[in-house]
Amino acid sequence: MSADPGIVIIGASLAGAKAAQALRLDHCYDGPITLVGDEPHLPYQRPALSKGYLLDTTGPGDLDVLKPRFYVDQDVTLALGVPAAALDLDARRARLADGTELPFARVLIATGARPRRLQVPGADLDGVRYLRNRDDSEHLAAALRAAGDVVVIGAGWLGCELAAASRTFGNHTTVIDPLPTPLYPVLGDQVGGLIARRHHDHGVNLLLGDGVEAILGTRSVEAVQTITGRTIPADLVIVGVGATPNTELAQAAGLNVDGGILTDGHLRTSHPAAVAAGDVARHQHPRYLNPVRIEHWDNAAIHGTAAAATMVGKPPAIDHVPYFFSTQYGSTLEYLGLPTTWDRIITRGEHTAHGFTVFWLDRSIPVAALTIDNPGAADHLRTLISTAYPADPRRLADPGTPLPDLLPKAPSRTS
Repeated sequence: MSADPGIVIIGASLAGAKAAQALRLDHCYDGPITLVGDEPHLPYQRPALSKGYLLDTTGPGDLDVLKPRFYVDQDVTLALGVPAAALDLDARRARLADGTELPFARVLIATGARPRRLQVPGADLDGVRYLRNRDDSEHLAAALRAAGDVVVIGAGWLGCELAAASRTFGNHTTVIDPLPTPLYPVLGDQVGGLIARRHHDHGVNLLLGDGVEAILGTRSVEAVQTITGRTIPADLVIVGVGATPNTELAQAAGLNVDGGILTDGHLRTSHPAAVAAGDVARHQHPRYLNPVRIEHWDNAAIHGTAAAATMVGKPPAIDHVPYFFSTQYGSTLEYLGLPTTWDRIITRGEHTAHGFTVFWLDRSIPVAALTIDNPGAADHLRTLISTAYPADPRRLADPGTPLPDLLPKAPSRTS
């Protein structure tokens, strides 16, 4: 091994594990690597926590980002169950909560995010739950099995998945959200309305355009009172109202923070010793005017690999089209893009049919797409959006036109 003091990765997460993997296997980095995590588990993948793991169709081993042998075979030191307490970036040292000090040449901060807490009377009652980590998922699964009346607060991606899971457990399920449709900020009212219809069809009671005034009960949850005065019986309340990035460690270390740890397009922070990745990073993206912070599996995986390259002096361009996926009622929804504006929506196929796709266009350029039960389509849609090239709306709307045929053709060469 070299005399390099090494790399410390704070966050035993998808991004953190992918960074360790890329350092060893892609870049043949031979310095010490220490992976620090506040949970006792090996790095695992979070999407299944609201899907298969919650429904007991995905086993614990299936969550692992890397095989357990990787850390032994590749000499990656694990410091699990002990969170990082402080960073001295100028001195290049990290201090853990148990007093351990770790020297480093470079540090990757991948501390993720935590659920935003509900700030209403009764929010601390027994029976109010959040979902972020593996233990949360296990406890929530047990609660859903025992529940009868479930209220989900929030109709974003997570709230929609939790509502679908609750119905799978057979519970009477109500979703409350102040916006007019599920996923309204992402999908708008037209497509959000289609998602609402799917939940209605599966027996979910949607209270949209309403909010939570209070959670009622003595020691445990008994009901939810809405702003409009409705009282909804509940013995379990699940809150999914967004996430807050875990920036406290970075901020205390003097890094620039604004809605996430601010980085350049290569994930470099305001200090040369530190990079940031995953849910906690708000990075300059060449496709978007303002820095973006993206909370999803695809982004974390890309960030981890990119952060490794940056730390060994090979900063890559990070210009991927954001990708999100969700499973609800046995259907897979894939969404690509992160548009701030659009002026036209085009649908392709019937919303009840496999392969249904929606395109969001800005001046005829596809800036986002949602496809449902359409295996293999995401790669074509990602390429279509990445070209930022005007498309023929009639061909977009025609299910008979194969998706690969929608991609711009390279100009032919003339002799």
